[in-house]
Amino acid sequence: MNIEALQHFNKVYQMNSINSAAKELFITPQGLSKTIKQLELELETELFDRGPRGMVATEAGELLYARAQHIVYLMEDLKKEISIISGSKGTLDVVVTYSSTAVIPIELLYDFSKEYPDIQIKIRELPDDSYLNQIFQEEVDIGLVTDYEDIENCEHELIVLGEAVAVVSENHRLADRDEISIEDLKEESLVVKSVGKGKDHSFVDMCLDKGFTPNVVHEFGSILSAHRLCELNGFVAISVDFVEATLKQNNLKVIKLAEKIPQNIYLVSRKRGIQSKAILLFKSYIKDKTENK
Repeated sequence: MNIEALQHFNKVYQMNSINSAAKELFITPQGLSKTIKQLELELETELFDRGPRGMVATEAGELLYARAQHIVYLMEDLKKEISIISGSKGTLDVVVTYSSTAVIPIELLYDFSKEYPDIQIKIRELPDDSYLNQIFQEEVDIGLVTDYEDIENCEHELIVLGEAVAVVSENHRLADRDEISIEDLKEESLVVKSVGKGKDHSFVDMCLDKGFTPNVVHEFGSILSAHRLCELNGFVAISVDFVEATLKQNNLKVIKLAEKIPQNIYLVSRKRGIQSKAILLFKSYIKDKTENK
């Protein structure tokens, strides 16, 4: 049994298919089947039930998957630690969601490598509504995200506090208000941030709790498109206070909501017994840069 075999097993488990997993791994289905069979021979048990539903893990397969993930993570961290000690550049894989970059700019993240030249940082920027669980399980070491609840087996720390706000054009009927209630938006055409499939929308849920269904006319991925709809169409956008503070649009008015809807930024890493030096240094770096935010 070796790390590559465990990685291949993990992929078959996730895909429920030899053929699909083989495509992801860029190997032949025959070679992958041989690897799985060899694992079963070594462990003296079947790891998958093979049937019309594909490759479904047995009880032994479920146990191996839980352990194999942890073993692979530890080996990846060990390789990074050794590369740093030996003088080679280690790589830290980071994911950030769009809203996070309003408070923690990309250039600030890349400056981490200037402070720690032995650690090369690799950043992937994704929409806030991205489903992040799989890439955290397979590729990412640490991330700055606005929602961690769908990420399995993770540790999270609150980095920046934020809350939802309403945004209107300067000539909107609500523009003379500094604070409004959600109930003031009953008759308004609303623009809200899109969320991933199956995820709840905290603002919409709050409206439903107040006894009305909000008139959502558009779900945005980019706040710039939301601002444009406010300015040209008179819509009300539901945004985040720290995002609006960064953009500071003169022709728009940001209004607080009486009902507080948290929109925070979290520092998320995979849960493991021992965190690598690179991850600990990155956490300390981010906390230092955001403590006054």
